[in-house]
Amino acid sequence: MTDAADDSARAAGAHRPDATVTAAPEGMRGALWLLRDMRRATGTRLWWALGFLVLGSLSEGLSVVMLLPILQLANADSGSAALDLAGRSIAGLPLPQVSLGLEALLAALVVLVILQALFNRAKAVYLSDVLQDFSISTRAGLFDSIARARWDALVRLPRADLEQALTGEIERIQLASFMTLGIVQTLIGTLIYLGISMALSGPMTLFALGFGILALALMRPFRRMSAEFGNRIQHSRGQQFRIVSEFLSGLRTARSMNAEPQHVAAFNGALNRMKGDAGMHARQSSIGSGLFSVAMTLGATLFVWFSLRVAQMPITEVIVLLLILMRLSPRVMALQSQAQQLLIDLPACRRLAELRQRLDARSEDSAAFAAEPIAAPRRSLQLDKVTYRYPYEAADGTETADASGRAALDGCDITIEIGKVTAIIGPSGSGKSTLADILLGLIRPHDGEFRVDGAALSTAQLRGWREHLAYVPQDPVLMHDTIRANLLAGAAHATDADIQLALTRAAAAEFVARLPRGLDTTVGDRGALLSGGERQRLALARAFLRQPRVLILDEATSALDWQSQTQIAKSLAELPKDVTVVMIAHRPSLVRYADMVYAMDHGRVSETGSPDLLLTDPQSHLSQMMASETHAI
Repeated sequence: MTDAADDSARAAGAHRPDATVTAAPEGMRGALWLLRDMRRATGTRLWWALGFLVLGSLSEGLSVVMLLPILQLANADSGSAALDLAGRSIAGLPLPQVSLGLEALLAALVVLVILQALFNRAKAVYLSDVLQDFSISTRAGLFDSIARARWDALVRLPRADLEQALTGEIERIQLASFMTLGIVQTLIGTLIYLGISMALSGPMTLFALGFGILALALMRPFRRMSAEFGNRIQHSRGQQFRIVSEFLSGLRTARSMNAEPQHVAAFNGALNRMKGDAGMHARQSSIGSGLFSVAMTLGATLFVWFSLRVAQMPITEVIVLLLILMRLSPRVMALQSQAQQLLIDLPACRRLAELRQRLDARSEDSAAFAAEPIAAPRRSLQLDKVTYRYPYEAADGTETADASGRAALDGCDITIEIGKVTAIIGPSGSGKSTLADILLGLIRPHDGEFRVDGAALSTAQLRGWREHLAYVPQDPVLMHDTIRANLLAGAAHATDADIQLALTRAAAAEFVARLPRGLDTTVGDRGALLSGGERQRLALARAFLRQPRVLILDEATSALDWQSQTQIAKSLAELPKDVTVVMIAHRPSLVRYADMVYAMDHGRVSETGSPDLLLTDPQSHLSQMMASETHAI
């Protein structure tokens, strides 16, 4: 495999669920972890990037080395002095038999600086591409992990935390990776300058090196403060994301209760706490930076005094050493500032790595995004003694059964005949939505089996099974796009005639026709520009357009008036005979159109029969539902 193909394969596999994701370690060891993660995401391109960093530092060091012969010639008594290369070699390679005058050396220095500028431009572009590839791979990997996670694990995670990880945290990780490469570049440059300095004067180099190491050691408390500040920033930003997400999601409710000031106050409080943390960190960092600058200046002063007064070094060598020291000093200071910034952003790396570990450990077995074909159901769907308990996550991250011990479904026996309309009724918390998740293949029973035409579904068949389904929840979410785009989301190849038929079946054709732009009307964020009933009708139309073999309606008509519900009931009756409808309902308006009714209570099936049969018993749940609705009217 070529390097390019190898890189492509690595980039493609960097965010597969089987890719190893380990938590970022604490402290500066996190830089090594980040480099390893970058290597896994970018392949051999990282080595090329590090090679460019080495070459950049070498070229910069060469320009400084050239100053020594230039200064020597400039200090010579004769204006005709020249640098004779005859008999000299570099790394065993003989140099040309020429003599270089002052003018030639100055011209060579200018050419070197021009080439260095061109090289630095190419290096910057390449490093930017590598960092962007790493950022994209990291973001795509997390998105992929979310998409593959088990449904029952995913719904327990706050949406704000996922949004924060996919947006703000990724930007901090990109900054951390930039700081990591910066630290590598600074270390390489420092080693090169130390090598040049050692060639000129070993004792003086060791003196400067020891002083720099001492200064970095004295700054350790300030680096620890930066790490603590990073953790506080992580917590503060998480608070802000949650406040914003909850406020925007419940904006209508907040306004109806005049509760906006409380949300604004909570958000301002989070901002002010972060401002206080940032101010305290700025004060601490400024003290540390000031002390570090004083220490480095003191070291440079002692270095000059010792080299001139004690070591009695030639002035030209002292000048070159001082130039090297002036190049080294900002690098040592840069190491300190880069390390502090990295420690601030490393908590984001840890948070994202922990999140991916948690999601990948709970990956859906069938989440290979390749649907194994399964035949459309012909006879029945059956829940055979199905029991399901929602998992409970302990403090150590392990999953156990629901701590309450109560099963969401407990030994349920339900048979849904193909081509029939089956209604599932019962009070809130009776297990209806859990049953819908079983039918959708989103969760698997802990005990018992879900069978299609008598055969239990394997994990590999779950995605293929969902190809036959359409699901409409009580509160459907629409994309911030046109009505046409929302309808085509589940049936990309549908024609305009198909769309009109689906709208008619969903009692939506009339209101869509009244809109100024018809199907090209934008519905707003999550359908905010439409009423709840209009959103439900469009969701129903989208489900009809999919032409499913099994249509699952979870309180899908709760926001509709009785005329619309009657029209939809007629549409359900007109569906092809091989289409199965499962209605989950609190209201009896549509239940009377069902062929079979199952009443749920505390996760168990309490009543079974046709609507007419159940209505003959005044104590049945359906009779009580009907009586309650009649009384309410």
